[in-house]
Amino acid sequence: MTDRPPESRRERQRRELTSEILAIARRQLETTGAGGVSWRGIAREVGMNPASLYTYFPSLDDLFTALVLESHRSLAQAIVDAEQAAIDRSPYDRALACALAYRTWALEHTGQFNLIFTDQLPGYAAPPDGPTVDAQIEMFGPFLRAMTEYLDLPDGELPPDTLSDVMGLRCLLHGLVTLEVNHHLPFIDDHEALLVDQLARSMTTLRPTLPRSSTTR
Repeated sequence: MTDRPPESRRERQRRELTSEILAIARRQLETTGAGGVSWRGIAREVGMNPASLYTYFPSLDDLFTALVLESHRSLAQAIVDAEQAAIDRSPYDRALACALAYRTWALEHTGQFNLIFTDQLPGYAAPPDGPTVDAQIEMFGPFLRAMTEYLDLPDGELPPDTLSDVMGLRCLLHGLVTLEVNHHLPFIDDHEALLVDQLARSMTTLRPTLPRSSTTR
């Protein structure tokens, strides 16, 4: 293993300015939504000509792709942290812990959540087979690991029929969280209880002979 050469002053300045541009864009995203992310507004805040931003991001689409990737990674880390915090609990509990971490992150980062999962940007699409695909896989890895263990599957692999069922759980989770994030469940008093109840019912259907953990609400 060879040591990496020390970061030059120019490289450090570029890295720091790139991070600042992303931070400003992310703040605009959370404050005003994706439509409020402004190339000129970002340039004004960092004190440079808008044309100079192209030195750091070739286009606004590239900036949004970087934001999407950052958001995926942030959400994935939140889920991994939840998995680790529940590592000594049952697979059932770990799966629910991952689901609740997904919900908590979404509620705390509504702009980023909607950027990842809704088509808010006409004409923009994340690059196919690009880094955002791997980020999505990483995001649901902990949930899938918990489910394969919960279902007691050999070799930790989900057969096609079971994979379809587990993806149904993922859709249930995402659907309820999306409705909550966008204020479409005003008639429900306890959104977390609704999520836990619906996931618990579906998980128990997949393995009805396994009792629920007493540590799960």
